[in-house]
Amino acid sequence: MAKFFVTLIGVSLIMVGHAAAQEAYEKHCAICHAGASRLARKLEGATRDEKAANLNKFLETHQKLDAEARSELVEYLVNLQRR
Repeated sequence: MAKFFVTLIGVSLIMVGHAAAQEAYEKHCAICHAGASRLARKLEGATRDEKAANLNKFLETHQKLDAEARSELVEYLVNLQRR
């Protein structure tokens, strides 16, 4: 039973993190970019880490975002691309 609750807590934390990342996208990107999945498909790099690094570097100059928002956006878009 304890394992069940730990799993539920883990899933809840993932969902909260995903919601925060999606909210960051809506706040900072959706005004100009209608589809997050469309952007995710365009990420450059051979691996997930390369895609994340390239997107992070791009976002440093594309928008004036704090490190936390930039990190949430990178995580959101890179994970969206895998779906």
